[in-house]
Amino acid sequence: MKIGLIGYGTIGCGVAHLLLEKRKHQDLQLVKIADIDLERERDFMPERGLFTKDVQKIINDPQIDTVIELMGGIEPAKSYILSALTNGKDVVTANKALLSSCWKEIMEKADLHKRRIRFEASVGGGIPLLSAISSGLGANNIEAVYGIINGTTNYILTRMEKTKESFSDALAAAQKKGYAEADPSFDIDGIDTAHKLAILSSLCFGKTSAVSSIYTEGIRRITHFDISCAAELGYSIKLLGISRIDKDRLSIRVHPTMLKKEHLLSSVSDVYNAVYIKPDLTGPLLFFGKGAGRYPTASAVYSDLLALVRQEEFCIPETEAVEPVDITEITSKYYIRFQAEDKPGVLAMISGVLAEHNVSIASCIQKERGKTVPIIIITHEAKEGAISPALSKIDKSPFIKEESLKIRIEEV
Repeated sequence: MKIGLIGYGTIGCGVAHLLLEKRKHQDLQLVKIADIDLERERDFMPERGLFTKDVQKIINDPQIDTVIELMGGIEPAKSYILSALTNGKDVVTANKALLSSCWKEIMEKADLHKRRIRFEASVGGGIPLLSAISSGLGANNIEAVYGIINGTTNYILTRMEKTKESFSDALAAAQKKGYAEADPSFDIDGIDTAHKLAILSSLCFGKTSAVSSIYTEGIRRITHFDISCAAELGYSIKLLGISRIDKDRLSIRVHPTMLKKEHLLSSVSDVYNAVYIKPDLTGPLLFFGKGAGRYPTASAVYSDLLALVRQEEFCIPETEAVEPVDITEITSKYYIRFQAEDKPGVLAMISGVLAEHNVSIASCIQKERGKTVPIIIITHEAKEGAISPALSKIDKSPFIKEESLKIRIEEV
C-alpha cells in the first residue's frame, strides 16, 4: 500500500512517525505528505523529499492507493476526500466534523467508486470502538449508547470535583495543559460531542440527525456546588452524549447528566473517554481509553490502514437522516438549583408552580441562610415539556435572583 498523508499537524506527525520509524510495516509505505506550512518545526521531520504543498500531487498520483486526511474541518477536506475516492483511492480520516455533516454524500461516493473509507480515529481516539460496533457486534441490535466522548470537558468536571475549583479556574488549567483550545467553545458547549454522537448513531442504528438538530447543552453553568450536591445525593455529573431508539424513533442529545456513583461511567475521570453500549445479545459493554492525543489517535489511523491491507471494511448500514425526538418529549428526573431570596413563602411559590405543571417533588434541600440562598429540588420523573415552562415562570419571580439550573438524572 502506497500512502499519501494530507495534514501534518500533531496527529499527522504521530502517524508519520509510526509509519516511518516506530511501527514500520512492510505493507505500509508512506510516499508523500502534503501540508500548507513546511517551515514550522515538528517533533518528527522525515526527509524533505516526502513533502509537498500541493495536495493534488497526492490525489492525482496513480501510484498512491490510500489517502489519509488529517487536516480537519469541512472544506477543503471534503473536496479532497471526494476527489480521492473518485480517483480510485481508499480513504482514512479522523474528521468527525466532516463525517457528521456530510455522511451520506461521502458514503455514497465511496460506494459509487467501490472504494473503502475508514474512520476509527473520529470517535474515541485510540479506543477500538467503531470496529467493534460495525463488526464485533454485527449480530446485535444496539438499544442505546451513552458516551463520555470529550476529554476536555471530562477533565474540567473532574478537576472541579477534586480541587473544588470554579469552572473558569478548571478551564484555565485545562488550557494551560493543552487540553483546551484558546477558544474552548467547541468542547465545553458540547458541539464536539454532538459530532461524534452523530457518527455513533449512524453505525449503531442506521439513523442519524444533522448536528444542528441534536439537542446540545454544555457545561458552562455547572458549579462546584452542583458537583458537591450531586455527590451527597449519590451521583456524579458528566457531559454525556446519549443516543437510543425510543419506539422506532431516534432520541439523541448532549447535556450534563447526573449518574449514580456506582455506574461504570461515573468512575471515568480526567481526559479519558468511555462509551457504554447496550446490545441486545451480549448485554452492556463499556469501551474505555484515551480519547485524544498524538499516539492514541495515530494508533487508530494505523489500525485502519492495516484493516485496509487485510481487505476489512466497516459494516456501514444504510443510514437514514431523521428528525430526532424533540427534547420536550423526553422524560427524566431532574436536579434543579434556584438562587432565591431567603424569605417565607418562596419555597411554597416554587412548589406551587411545579405542581401547576404536574411536576412532583421527590426532595428539597436548603443548606444555607442569608440574603440569597441556593434551593435544590429533585423531582420525580417528568416531561421536559412540563419542566421548562415551569422553570421559566419561576425564574420571572422577583424572589429568584438568577436563571435556574436543571440537570437531567439518567438511570442508565
